[in-house]
Amino acid sequence: MNSIVSINKEEDITKITKETKYINIPIDKVESNINNYFLVNGVDYSYSESINGKDGFIYIDYNMFKNGELLIDSIVKSIPNNLSDIEKIRYIYITLGKVLNIDINTISSKNEILSLNKITNLNNIWGALSKKSITKLSVVKILLYVCSKIGIKSEIVSTNIKGNMANKIYVDNTFIIVNLFEDIANIKAGFSTEHFDKYNNDIELDKKINYISDNYTEYYLDKELKNVNYNDNDLLLQVLTITEKVINIDNIKPYELLLIYGKIFNRHFPNQEFKINNFYLRENLDKEHFLIFSYNDFYYSYNYNKRKFIKLGYDYLIENIRNKKIGLYQNEEFNKPRERMVLWL
Repeated sequence: MNSIVSINKEEDITKITKETKYINIPIDKVESNINNYFLVNGVDYSYSESINGKDGFIYIDYNMFKNGELLIDSIVKSIPNNLSDIEKIRYIYITLGKVLNIDINTISSKNEILSLNKITNLNNIWGALSKKSITKLSVVKILLYVCSKIGIKSEIVSTNIKGNMANKIYVDNTFIIVNLFEDIANIKAGFSTEHFDKYNNDIELDKKINYISDNYTEYYLDKELKNVNYNDNDLLLQVLTITEKVINIDNIKPYELLLIYGKIFNRHFPNQEFKINNFYLRENLDKEHFLIFSYNDFYYSYNYNKRKFIKLGYDYLIENIRNKKIGLYQNEEFNKPRERMVLWL
């Protein structure tokens, strides 16, 4: 009995038997008829991807497969007409960056214990797409898949000895190297990207694909933050108030927001000790991520329901940490100036 069937071409569908439970579908050489067949007839199977003839081993259910396929199809169908190949790739890169998110609960350096089941599903291309949550592995597979869908050759490459991955995409008789994972936060904020080869600051290109209207968010932040009053006793609130008017925070998850504000603070306030800590609300076994911004005994967090930054008391935070209602992610230092009371988790 063969419970696993690899579908490399449409004719391979005939290999499926009553015993078949698992299907491998290529994502580097896409045949739309194959995917469409399983969208209609594949409710009884679990799915994994194959690349260069090598089958994956992480299988997800039909609903995840279907939802992932529908998301990719909607992105492909939304590509504007009359774009060159490099413009199509840039459009896809930006669109995926807007849609996909990074979950701190999947990052080993921030969690003492990781949910293997959760991370496993997110390493599968359709599992990641259905949840709109990515890992470094799944995001390079997603970009590879979409490029194949529109007939552009690409491959996954290692960028350093640590095994970090990127996409090598062939276009206009040459290639570009891009790393979407490292640009997710930049795209969420409307910043210029940093990992799209030599096309990171092409204003005309990004206007054409409707990523920006006139300029990148950095330009508007630079203008607004020039007027900051550094003598303000609550400088942090002043900065948060200015930036939330420029950046659409409501559509940005906490981990990307952490990276965005880290960049803003480093660029504009290198001499101020603005801090950002990763906290979580305890929800049974799940952790709901939120950020605490602090400076000079002032503490703020963004409330997504009220759509604004709210002020919190240090004693309130400490009490809820001790009562185990909230917690600090791993490798976080949270201390009150002058008292030097430090909590580690």
